[in-house]
Amino acid sequence: MIEMKKEKSNITLPIPVLAASFLGPALAPNQEAAWQEASLPLNADALVQEVMGQPLRRAGRFIKLVCCGALTCLKSIPPEDIKDKKIGIFLATGLGNIDEILPFIKQVFKHDGGFPSPNQFANSVSNAAAFFLAKICEIKGVVLTISQEELSFEAALWLAQSYLESGEIDLALVGGCDVFTPTVADYRERMNLTADNSRRLPMGEGSSWLLIGRNSEKKLGDILAVEFYNNIAPAHDFSAIEMIGKKCAEFLSSFAANAGIPSKEIMPHLLAGFRLREVGAPYWRSQGWIVEDYLPYCGISSTAAAFGLARALRSGRDELSVHYNFDGSGKQALVAVKTIL
Repeated sequence: MIEMKKEKSNITLPIPVLAASFLGPALAPNQEAAWQEASLPLNADALVQEVMGQPLRRAGRFIKLVCCGALTCLKSIPPEDIKDKKIGIFLATGLGNIDEILPFIKQVFKHDGGFPSPNQFANSVSNAAAFFLAKICEIKGVVLTISQEELSFEAALWLAQSYLESGEIDLALVGGCDVFTPTVADYRERMNLTADNSRRLPMGEGSSWLLIGRNSEKKLGDILAVEFYNNIAPAHDFSAIEMIGKKCAEFLSSFAANAGIPSKEIMPHLLAGFRLREVGAPYWRSQGWIVEDYLPYCGISSTAAAFGLARALRSGRDELSVHYNFDGSGKQALVAVKTIL
């Protein structure tokens, strides 16, 4: 598992998105299906059968969601579009395959030692899910797992763009997956969620993916830019909202030209991460923002941003959006996206 450093150069070249898929807690691919926090986690076997047509043996729940989410994305485009292409897998996760890691730890350290089963050991390896996916899809390019807490998906996008720009791969399959691990209180503690640093929303999970590359003939839209700011996000008050709004507007406007969009035609959409609490403040409407609150459809998880961006790209609308979030220490990440009809 790769943990991205906090300081990095920004990537600002548009990258076409060829396919996208989103999967939330209801385990209904590309659907905004209803779900309840109290019912989590749902059994994933029916999802595996629906997507893969057969059981996925010797794999834990995290691996099943990774593979089903990614395959749903790949199946949405003709096979010939990816045939003979060098594809890289970039799996983002904040907490990783914790469902498999916890039983492994308990077996070794809490029950007088002993040896875990081969399946327990194999499922506990940090890159196991990405390996399973590469094997199933017969992908032979770079295969990486990236973890940077709640900015993991943004970091994976940045890294994938770097590989594409260098010419090491033709396409990048970039996804974010985190799974619900009981209890709700433990899950919130692992993510450092409090009433002061996040919105009051149910916990969730998901596996959402983008296929990005240089083929612009068939696309859902473009990733215009991925940027990270190492300065600390301001405290939560009106001045903070104004500062964040100004940063998002400047960020979006600066890359609109790359998409051939005149500034006066920008109708900005804000995809708000779960750390941004004041999404209903009158400020956003007064400044012309349309707030797209995707979190009620997927709940809070470390890689919820993947769900929000994939959902926006599948909207079929001509929009310019920016996803904004920051981590528990205040580091900020912004992703600009242009979707098309």
